[in-house]
Amino acid sequence: MTPSFHSPWNIPWQEFEVILGIKNSLSQRNLNFKNQSQAEIFLKNCGFDLTNQMHLKQFEQFYGEALFFIRHVLFSNSERENFVVPTQLLQLTNPCDLLLYSSSFHPRKRYLRLWCCSILKVIYAISNLQFSGRLHIIDDAREQIFKRIRNVLHQNQNETLDCRFKDLIIRLNKVEWKEAKTRTSIVLKLLHKPDSIVDEVFDYLGVRFVVQNSNEIPLLLKLLIDSDIIIPHQVVSIRTRNSLLNIKHPKKVFSFLKELNSCGTLSDKEFEEMCKNLSWSGSNFDEPPKRSNSFSSQHYKSLQFTVRHLVRTPNPAFLVLESMTNQLRRYTGILRQEPWMETVIPQYFAHYFPIEIQMMDQESYEMAKFGPASHEQYKANQLKAVRERVLGNLMKFNDEKLTTQEL
Repeated sequence: MTPSFHSPWNIPWQEFEVILGIKNSLSQRNLNFKNQSQAEIFLKNCGFDLTNQMHLKQFEQFYGEALFFIRHVLFSNSERENFVVPTQLLQLTNPCDLLLYSSSFHPRKRYLRLWCCSILKVIYAISNLQFSGRLHIIDDAREQIFKRIRNVLHQNQNETLDCRFKDLIIRLNKVEWKEAKTRTSIVLKLLHKPDSIVDEVFDYLGVRFVVQNSNEIPLLLKLLIDSDIIIPHQVVSIRTRNSLLNIKHPKKVFSFLKELNSCGTLSDKEFEEMCKNLSWSGSNFDEPPKRSNSFSSQHYKSLQFTVRHLVRTPNPAFLVLESMTNQLRRYTGILRQEPWMETVIPQYFAHYFPIEIQMMDQESYEMAKFGPASHEQYKANQLKAVRERVLGNLMKFNDEKLTTQEL
């Protein structure tokens, strides 16, 4: 029991547990704001100064989006009718009230508190998304990175697709592009992974290569490395997932075959044929343990990894300055270049941007598309987890309990 007087030892245990990694921030059941002044200072320190109309309008937009997300993404049609939004939230004019309602322990306001906590969790995810630097450069990143990949893809006259670089040609069954994740999809991802923020979302962009047999994947991997589409030292190794290839056995066999070929026991043709028939199947059990995705099916078989590419985006300030100097040149008639411009304002910004690359054989692809490892099943599992994390005890209110609440 906490002391009734104002004691420095009145410890905020929930906050301690979050900071020490015992719990995540989305598991908090309530906040601890006593008055509006405290709430205003907190919001200001979070970057929302309520005396600034632009900040206030931005928070109101986040609030409206969060309310829509809960009602139209997390709720079913029947739940939307059963779990009505409290009047206090429909008439909310001061963001501080949202924090104060989340801190109330009045028994007749529990339903209101749970609604507020759910909304704040979604606002947290939306604000992380809105203020992420990556989203502002995604169009340039998509154009530059996808162009590099398309440079090694060739459509044949019979409409088949090859991946080519120098003398190496790999026949592809399919190439699928992830142009960009939707805003709703990113918010869901942030909420289902309570320890993630937007800068840890690595699959804004993606490409999936499908070959006929898994034995073709090593050659495809080699081709993409040789063409610098996969730059090994820019691979985010903690993100690699491999349930298709085991390189330990093929590496030993290949070394042995190479020795036989070098001493003349194997002809070049025999060497090529035996390499082509090497078995690469099975996951690599020697790789270090990685963070697993709890929503992926055990039937999902692929090689997937994330590689970062350096992307250069135009600096808007430089474009403005360049436009002004061009006008000045026309006015003065002096056509000389101004080398000092880029020393004052850089012409481009440079950023590393991640892209997720997946490789599958046809059998694995069909399992992922239509079987128990399908993307639809993955999204269903993800949505279920987000509902439990964001809505929590709100979903346990039945008609009888609602009669005890001030709505």
